[in-house]
Amino acid sequence: MAIVKLKLRRSSPDGFLVILTAKNLDEETEGFLPPLPPNLESSFNEWQSAYRQIEAVRSCATFRLTPKSVTIYSHAEHTLAVKDELNQWLNTYDSRWRPIRDRLIAIAQQLHQLNEEIRVIIDAKDIDLRRLPWQEWNLFEEHYPNAEVALSAPKSSNQKINKLVPKSTKTRILVAVGRSDGINTKDDLKVIQDLETDGVEVRCLIKPSRKDLCEALWDEQGYDIFVFTGHSGSQEDGQIGWIELNDQDILTIEEFKEALKQAIDKGLQLAIFNSCDGLGLANQLAQLHLPQVIVMREPVPDPIAVDFLRYFFQEFTHNNKSLFSSVKKARKRLEHFKSDYPGAIWLPTICIEANVEPLTWQGLREISPPSPTPIKPKDSIPQSKKNIKPWLLIGLIGVVVSGGALYLAGKKVHSDLSSVTTPEGTWFYGGSTSWALIRQYVDPEIKKAHPQFELRYTDAINATPGSGTGIRMLLEGQLTFSQSSRPIADREYQQAQQRGLSLKQIPVALEGLAIAVHPSLQIPGLTIGQIKDIYTGKITNWNQVGGSNLKITAYSRRLDDGGTVEFLVNNILNGEKIGSNIIYVYDTTDGLRKLASDRGGIYYASAPEVVPQCTIKALPIAKQGNSFIAPYIEPLIKPEQCPNQRNKLNIDAFKTGQYPITRQMFVIVKQNNGGSLEQQAGEAYAKMLLTTQGQKLMNEVGFVRIR
Repeated sequence: MAIVKLKLRRSSPDGFLVILTAKNLDEETEGFLPPLPPNLESSFNEWQSAYRQIEAVRSCATFRLTPKSVTIYSHAEHTLAVKDELNQWLNTYDSRWRPIRDRLIAIAQQLHQLNEEIRVIIDAKDIDLRRLPWQEWNLFEEHYPNAEVALSAPKSSNQKINKLVPKSTKTRILVAVGRSDGINTKDDLKVIQDLETDGVEVRCLIKPSRKDLCEALWDEQGYDIFVFTGHSGSQEDGQIGWIELNDQDILTIEEFKEALKQAIDKGLQLAIFNSCDGLGLANQLAQLHLPQVIVMREPVPDPIAVDFLRYFFQEFTHNNKSLFSSVKKARKRLEHFKSDYPGAIWLPTICIEANVEPLTWQGLREISPPSPTPIKPKDSIPQSKKNIKPWLLIGLIGVVVSGGALYLAGKKVHSDLSSVTTPEGTWFYGGSTSWALIRQYVDPEIKKAHPQFELRYTDAINATPGSGTGIRMLLEGQLTFSQSSRPIADREYQQAQQRGLSLKQIPVALEGLAIAVHPSLQIPGLTIGQIKDIYTGKITNWNQVGGSNLKITAYSRRLDDGGTVEFLVNNILNGEKIGSNIIYVYDTTDGLRKLASDRGGIYYASAPEVVPQCTIKALPIAKQGNSFIAPYIEPLIKPEQCPNQRNKLNIDAFKTGQYPITRQMFVIVKQNNGGSLEQQAGEAYAKMLLTTQGQKLMNEVGFVRIR
């Protein structure tokens, strides 16, 4: 991505000092632009005044509206006049301005040869400059035809805080529908809700109170995108904006900034105000370091607002274009409104922080489960049983005896997902975070095969997600079935009996557990004993295991959080307590994010979640001695080669038992004598995962098939 920026600062009544920079070319040129010509100012004011006379906009610039009938007061000649006057100004022959124009043309030629996407940023404090349609400059149209022009967010004196990424495995969008009398916000809402078919989690607030909005923004899971639709406005100087939440509450950004700061710190990347006159909103949000905002420069009629939102998300989500490209394409597709709403194509505007890389849909999360790469296991001769680790073999035997084998024995092996009979209805499930990739990539295939078998992922309200949480929610009637990365514990069997229930665990796959460290750490690997000593606090420096003199920071989720932690304690720590030196994290996303910036860090998680990541690396592991086995197919792909190349899971080593840390994955189902619909739904889900197609799909996302 190439960045071309024009910084304009008023140096005197005679005009503006201009600094042109091109980041990729290490380019900087100074020039001087004469002041805004009176004819340009008057033309713009005439266009703005005429535009605001359309329907109920009239002289009010704070409302979005639905016109009863279109009466055209803003004629096309007003927009043409603005464009002509703008070009006369920017194409001036003033010798102090010519260096900027000439260098812009030369830079464009150089960047086109590099075949990079170009973004153009106007860095101006003067509101009159920020309101101008810079994209209409014919120099940009001719030499930067594919570049969108954005406004630079004003710099804040506040110290910037490193942001987290949202804790959910899904992309999360918070939508607030404010006071909307006279406008139709249902279509806006539908555009966002339609994204749920792509696996997006959408939370909607309809005319929320201040408390409702603030509590939603404080959500611990965080959000990726915030969308507001309804009435809003800004002061004429573009410094302060406000939104109308409901019939009583009108809020400036200042009045709910603490909640916004929490959302931003938890990973909020983009806010879209599909509402009127949002430059003041963008200005205030920049002070809170929200990386990117999309606003409308003027009051925006319903048809324009809805079409823009639809076109934008089509480009952004389905075509995976950058934020800049998506806005440009969506904005240009508004040209069919030119006759009814002249200048409407100017309205959508990006405001972006300096040095922020524009979003793409796939790159929305800093650390997120990468798209699976189908893995075709190599033909290999199975190893003898002596290679299976004793403690793992004992554990697997226990699982089989406890009921898994009873389920599998004598059951028909189905060939594909559609061959399994499923009960109709909506079924709630959740549990282990290690199942995230299965939920993300396998479950949508189940939905395609059985549209009437509706799966609804559900998190606990006041607890962190995990195997234990899922089983507890199952016992409490909050889930139809749960997903677990460990067997059912004795205490859980007892709790089920006390409730008059019984539980059944159905093994569906095998997976590896990976030990992750910072990419700069140079050690050949770790033994099971060394991992135990690190997590019980006996080993505290990497020089104790052959590394440099660097303090170890051991990260973990809490014991009650999930099956992965219990597996570590029971099978690697041999029941010993986790050391007091451990730093606890919310989930794997949080753990990997911390690890990526901590040279001394270590973390453990499901191998499919760890191995393909670019910002950390997985370590080879040995039962003892130096017989290290990597959880990835060697050689190791280095960070600088990623994401063009990613490390692939060592499926053969997991399958044969050569890799020393593997475990089974279970579907947990409630049983009763009558065989309830919930039991049928859970068993049907497990059966689908055990079909030939289901096992193949799970294998492709990094799990080892057991059939």
